[in-house]
Amino acid sequence: MARKKTWFDAGPARDLARRVAMQALHDGAEAILTESLKEVPLATGALARSGTVTDVPKETAVYISYNTPYALRQHEDLTLRHPDPRNPISTPGRKAKYLEDPFNRLKAKVMNLVRLRVKKALKGTK
Repeated sequence: MARKKTWFDAGPARDLARRVAMQALHDGAEAILTESLKEVPLATGALARSGTVTDVPKETAVYISYNTPYALRQHEDLTLRHPDPRNPISTPGRKAKYLEDPFNRLKAKVMNLVRLRVKKALKGTK
């Protein structure tokens, strides 16, 4: 009796999973950025307005960043005070680690979102 060979092209499923994962990562990164906007030091609003999510499909990654000359110092320098007593327009309740803390709080939820969306997308491709 002849054996029948079966061939499966995983390429379309892999491409679908990657597209869905990228969209889910982007959505998760937007959620993290939204949470970080509640903690970012706020005086003029320039730092908050500079927050952005950048997709890097070749790496299957997204980057969340703030882009002002002082963003890194505001994030890392734990000695800075928020609100700044010398700056009457700085807002209370803001702090350093304004991106790292929301990221750490939400990263498990984002990864679960990615897993669930990819699973659902692949389930629908029978």
